[in-house]
Amino acid sequence: METLQLQVGALKNLPVLPQASLQILQAINTPDISIDRLVAALSTSPSLVARLLGLANSAYFSRGKTTTDIRSAVFQVLGLDLVKGLALGVIFNVQFDTGKCQTFESDYFWMRSLVTAVAAQKLASEIGALQHLAPSTVYTSGLLLDIGILALGFLAPDQLNQIFIAAERGPERVTDLVSDQFGLSHFQIGAALLKKWHLPELYQLVLSEYQRHEYVGQEQSLLDLLRLCRRLSAEFASGVEFEPAAYLQNCQALRLPIETLNAIAEQLLESRVAMQQLAYVMGN
Repeated sequence: METLQLQVGALKNLPVLPQASLQILQAINTPDISIDRLVAALSTSPSLVARLLGLANSAYFSRGKTTTDIRSAVFQVLGLDLVKGLALGVIFNVQFDTGKCQTFESDYFWMRSLVTAVAAQKLASEIGALQHLAPSTVYTSGLLLDIGILALGFLAPDQLNQIFIAAERGPERVTDLVSDQFGLSHFQIGAALLKKWHLPELYQLVLSEYQRHEYVGQEQSLLDLLRLCRRLSAEFASGVEFEPAAYLQNCQALRLPIETLNAIAEQLLESRVAMQQLAYVMGN
């Protein structure tokens, strides 16, 4: 990992989080944090509060009621997992301005990240080997999976722009081209970033081991699930029709009924408009 840190440092210095963002990260990664402490941490970011209130009062979430305070928005309208995901999105977007990467599509990036996170969280409850993990932990693991791409959009916008053009938005082709260009994958770059920002070791492990299919350890099932969900998110974001039979081997490895995966895929399709709205809020 030290060698990796040197490689990432050779690109450019990864940014240091401001104190307010550190407080928010610490709060959303504290399992049993009190309502008052979480709201206090979220309130240190005016832009985050504005987005949360705007989302809570959107047509999809408001149900005709107006929400005027952040506490109600978090606990009565949006829910903790969504708020945590949105908070991470706001923090990362503040730190990583991808505007110089002409072909970087924030809505596409966050749509994929959200679908990966939501699908993983829903499916994890049906997988015996993942019962030791909190649903919010699985959700965050999925949301952070491609964070290295966001970092590269800021650290190396011209190079990433050329990679996107060469890959024609093919997600796996992007992964290969990033590794060829930088000598390390965007998953490894993401792991180094999370280590610098002192996020929980589980999230660092997920990113550092994601491509190592021979990994054997407690989080093997989590990695298998995230690989499945990331593939699902690529098809969902691209409008590819879901084919359950293509996931049969993945489901067998996780002891997950294919019917369960099919049901989750249908739920995602039904909530496409809401997911698009969330992706827009997180990316803008």
